[in-house]
Amino acid sequence: MRRLLSLFALPLLLSLPLAGHAGPDVLRIGASQALMPTLEPLVDRYQLDTHNKVLLIGGANEELGEQVRQGTPYDLLLSAQPAPLTQLHHQGHGEKPLPVGCKAQPMQELTLVRGDRHELATHFLDYLKQHHCNEH
Repeated sequence: MRRLLSLFALPLLLSLPLAGHAGPDVLRIGASQALMPTLEPLVDRYQLDTHNKVLLIGGANEELGEQVRQGTPYDLLLSAQPAPLTQLHHQGHGEKPLPVGCKAQPMQELTLVRGDRHELATHFLDYLKQHHCNEH
């Protein structure tokens, strides 16, 4: 059920013919390793509840940032630290980073997409707030 890729599988993702052009129901999320224990079960629930697919890729903030600078097609980045996302935004990547609004697990989000995929990213963030932030 889980769509979890390690950083080692990322080159495979990028080499697939349509990986950069996933359909509008596949959300690509990069997340700091510190958030993975929180996000993995939430992603599973989100996929079951919405029938949308999520590729959740965990890694160090520096690695994820470098991948974005090199063109890895993430839709969202989530981090426990605001500084890496702010730096990416100042380098021209994504919208202004915002706090997700969770007291139990503070995190910041950087939305990197527009159009239909932006709506999907917003939907996931709303789901995260509703199902994680309100439970604690």
